[in-house]
Amino acid sequence: MRYPTTVAAFLVLIASSAMCIASPTIEIYTDAGSYQSGDTLELALSAQNDDQAMSVDVYVGIILTDGKIWSTQWDGWRHLIEPWIADIYVPAWFEMGRTPYWTFDLPSSAPPIEDDGDYAFAALLTYTGTFDWVANASLAPFSYAHQSSTEITMVSIPAGSFSMGSPDYEEGRWDQEGPQRTVNISAFLMSETEITEKQWEDVVGWNHCYHKRGDNYPVEYVTWYDCLSFCNKLSEADGYTNCYTMTGIVYTGSHITSADVTWDQDANGYRLPTEAEWEYACRAGTTTRFYTGDSDGDLGGAGWYMDNSGSQKHEVRQKAANAWGLYDMHGNVYEWCWDWYSFGYYGDRPDPDSDPTGPDSGTHRISRGGSWDYIARYCRSACRVNLAPDSLYYGVLGFRVVRQMS
Repeated sequence: MRYPTTVAAFLVLIASSAMCIASPTIEIYTDAGSYQSGDTLELALSAQNDDQAMSVDVYVGIILTDGKIWSTQWDGWRHLIEPWIADIYVPAWFEMGRTPYWTFDLPSSAPPIEDDGDYAFAALLTYTGTFDWVANASLAPFSYAHQSSTEITMVSIPAGSFSMGSPDYEEGRWDQEGPQRTVNISAFLMSETEITEKQWEDVVGWNHCYHKRGDNYPVEYVTWYDCLSFCNKLSEADGYTNCYTMTGIVYTGSHITSADVTWDQDANGYRLPTEAEWEYACRAGTTTRFYTGDSDGDLGGAGWYMDNSGSQKHEVRQKAANAWGLYDMHGNVYEWCWDWYSFGYYGDRPDPDSDPTGPDSGTHRISRGGSWDYIARYCRSACRVNLAPDSLYYGVLGFRVVRQMS
């Protein structure tokens, strides 16, 4: 790889009671200065100390606009480095020539980078418990900009009315699926399939699927908060207004496990479907247990579930779509919805109801559709499952997105 001239050279003073060490010099090199989401940053680094060579550890991080430094490895200094990138550990020496480069896939290596703008690299040298960031100077800079997202086919769902929930006589029903009531739904757009591994990676840059299978398999092992963040990033990349405001975000690794969330219902960006939108879209005018019929055998034509999945998720679009052109609404992976869960919510709502968005508060969120690892009963159009929003649920929980009609 060809590098330009040195971007910057810096002095780091490292003191030790055991020995006197001269000021080592660090030089950071980059192959370019401007990147988009999904690009790979390439970085090289050298260090030199003429007095004495010794073994040190080198960490590379990114300085955010608020002054915080996010490193390529968690090393215990919580006030400087956040633990969200693992498995990069580079031994180095003070007499070190230009190293092979590190690579960073944006925004996978920088979850905090959400805004277009100018950023900079920093380097950290450690030895025998002593450390110093090369910071507060013009480090190797780069500019970051979102790019157009991966293509996601959106299907037009017409406005209409339907009977939400299951009738008392439906095989396998639970009481929380009733009483049935008439619900009016406004027109909206819904992704043709569950969001796939490739679509997820293209937008957020990382993929921690519990069962990583390939580009066209549904993404899973994502929290409800992760899905909202995906929606916002996709909205920004496609030039739409974010539906969600997320503050107080807490990361566990790359996953968002807590945040304060508000939904701007007038925004035109991507979002999760409401529970009512999901069931309406799944049924596509049908009233049977599955959009292909009432028997468990009928489910096999529409979705992957315990009896036909071979204990694994499958590529999207391999089963029959419903009348509105949506695939995998039954089985493959469960799908997060917006709503808080309440057992008796249906009985507390008016009849007819219009575009309900769920209870105002709760502890669990709704997921729908069943999965490859569940029996047919859980894959019915009316089946409701509730999970804590920070759940990852071991490879059976994904989502699809919707957007209001223009």
